[in-house]
Amino acid sequence: MKTLAATTTAAGTALRPARMLALRGALLLAFGLVEGALILAAFRLPHVTVSVLVLVMSGFLVLDAIAAALQASHARELWLERAPQALASLAAGLLMLVVPHGRWLAVFAGWALVSGVLDAIESLSSGSGRLLLSGLSLALGLLLLLSPIRDSALLLLAVAAYGVAGGIVRLRAGRSAFRQRARF
Repeated sequence: MKTLAATTTAAGTALRPARMLALRGALLLAFGLVEGALILAAFRLPHVTVSVLVLVMSGFLVLDAIAAALQASHARELWLERAPQALASLAAGLLMLVVPHGRWLAVFAGWALVSGVLDAIESLSSGSGRLLLSGLSLALGLLLLLSPIRDSALLLLAVAAYGVAGGIVRLRAGRSAFRQRARF
């Protein structure tokens, strides 16, 4: 009986990182949908201001930091690779609340670049197949920093589109990891 319990516990522990990856994907998808809906609603509802959008972005980053920290804590052998993602998300989320108006998009761009690099490193070292998410993050960061477009609404729509696309990619990666680990 002890062997069955140990096997069940080990399998449950092995599946936690996949579940946390899926949770992070769901958070990113929800962020993209909420951010996009708020941007579209802003054209009809004048009380939806940039401050509300910044609070949503900051809240997402803090929640992503918590989920990334939980994912890192469950992946005992890889926690040093995953902890920087949690720290980057937390730092960006808190920094976004204190930077002057107009600089928050640069903070989010910096987070996207750091996140893209960290995802690429993790994907290459663990074979997790998240290079697509890494590419999306890097492309968004570069777009936000280097784009000649200075219309905040268009850039925020790009952020919302990234949230939806990145959330779907992360959910699929989590589902794939869950299926691979469940077979063992």
